[in-house]
Amino acid sequence: MQQLLRGLDFLHTNLILHRDLKPENILVSNHGEIKIADFGLARIQTFNVALTPGVMTLWYRAPEVLLNAVYMSSVDMWSAGCIFAELFLLRPLFKGYTEVQQLQQIFELIGLPSEEDWPRESPILYSESLGPRSPCTKLLPNLDQDENDLLSHCLLFNPSRRISAAKALTHPFFVKHLRFQLNEEPKLL
Repeated sequence: MQQLLRGLDFLHTNLILHRDLKPENILVSNHGEIKIADFGLARIQTFNVALTPGVMTLWYRAPEVLLNAVYMSSVDMWSAGCIFAELFLLRPLFKGYTEVQQLQQIFELIGLPSEEDWPRESPILYSESLGPRSPCTKLLPNLDQDENDLLSHCLLFNPSRRISAAKALTHPFFVKHLRFQLNEEPKLL
């Protein structure tokens, strides 16, 4: 996950949106190095470019894309959060077969956002029937506090509040694991 976020930080720093992040587009070398692949849907983020709504595999698609709203690099962080959860679950977090079903599954987990957070430019009108108002207290009950906290910051509905790759790399989850790695005995090859 740390390598994936470093890659996303590099892309986002260079104003590149991947827009199709999913496990199939993450390659692992025989040395355990992560490579982000398949840049067929990638775009350079500029102020005047209209980004298409039909991007990303449905199960990893951010709510703002599902709602046909304006989006930015935070869509990749949503996908990264879905992948992070999948590493623990060993199955996709959301498995909708339509965009509406995907949104309903998202809202069942994170709760229906407030009407103020709903994208104004979305052609889909806000409706309380889309999901429960209150989110789950812990997104995945089997995760510890730091794991759940990082996951919840990746899966925030409001894209402007969603954690960035750079900020995620400084999250206590990684700090704790880095400290653990530094205290490990060196491995002899």
